[in-house]
Amino acid sequence: MKLALDHWHIEPSSVCTLKCPRCPRAETSLANLNKQLSLQFFVNNIGKEVIEDIKKITFCGNNGDPIYCKELIKIIHWIKEINPKLELVLITNGSHKPKKWWKDLALILSKCDEIHWSIDGWDQQSNEMYRINSDWNSITDGIAEFKKYNSTTYTNWAAIVFKFNEDNLDKIKDLATSLHFDNFQLTLSTKFGSKYPSYGVDDTLEPSNKNYIPNGCRFERIDTKLSNKVRPGNELKKIFKERAIKLYNSNEYPALCYIGNKGVFLNSQGEFYPCCWVANNYPHNARWMDLAKDILDINKQKFVDILSNKFWKNEFLKFNSLECSTKCIRQKLLNTKYISTW
Repeated sequence: MKLALDHWHIEPSSVCTLKCPRCPRAETSLANLNKQLSLQFFVNNIGKEVIEDIKKITFCGNNGDPIYCKELIKIIHWIKEINPKLELVLITNGSHKPKKWWKDLALILSKCDEIHWSIDGWDQQSNEMYRINSDWNSITDGIAEFKKYNSTTYTNWAAIVFKFNEDNLDKIKDLATSLHFDNFQLTLSTKFGSKYPSYGVDDTLEPSNKNYIPNGCRFERIDTKLSNKVRPGNELKKIFKERAIKLYNSNEYPALCYIGNKGVFLNSQGEFYPCCWVANNYPHNARWMDLAKDILDINKQKFVDILSNKFWKNEFLKFNSLECSTKCIRQKLLNTKYISTW
């Protein structure tokens, strides 16, 4: 049995110094926060054989930011020594790390990899409108230091469109260009009052231009290339998309998603989930959360045993989570542009 699925989303840390108001962290139990995965965890609980088979790892965070994992540099170095061709993506707000940290990271990553900076403003005041407690100087200093020692890793500036920045998107893109980013990405969110009444009818973050709010329940991305550099992973994305379309057309799967397609989500406590959507600590995900703590915890059993578990093989095909029904069920995905290839 092949141990590793192609693409792993890993949350190495649920620590974060920011207080972004629409982040799942703001709605998560304190018991699930401020956890970290160690290098020893990767060595003992995942192992070299699994890493050798993985094609892509995205270090992300439902409740934290990967860069606040104390041993992230050591973990990445260990992974790259075992599988140097593995594509590694790091998603971060970029705040509060010293220059030396970014230099150390720059010397490990290669043209196979990508860093995704989440920055919504053009200075301290504007960026902190949503990225509360972010530090502009450490962000820009870190970007400059990384690029001083690494010119091959693909860099992406990602900005969520809000009311406070919708009239300054060109200014933000120009800044990304001046800092030598390879791509500028607008993220169109649905987490506003017009979609979710809990945020209020007078949602101060919601863009005035409703073209910046997707019609469905999923976010959308708009990419603008800023360099001639080829984005890594294009061939892998092609494989994922072809596989997802095949599953979609076969009627075997009611959703276009990671399950049976490409990978898994591992949180900062060592628990596996079908994806990051169902790992959010919301009431409608309670069943998944309980199962993860019971039979999907890699601290309690080997990864191969989790993959061969009856629940893993059968329950996922039912897609009972509310997150599945609102974001990924096939009846709602009439256009293949929504197939996740990230």
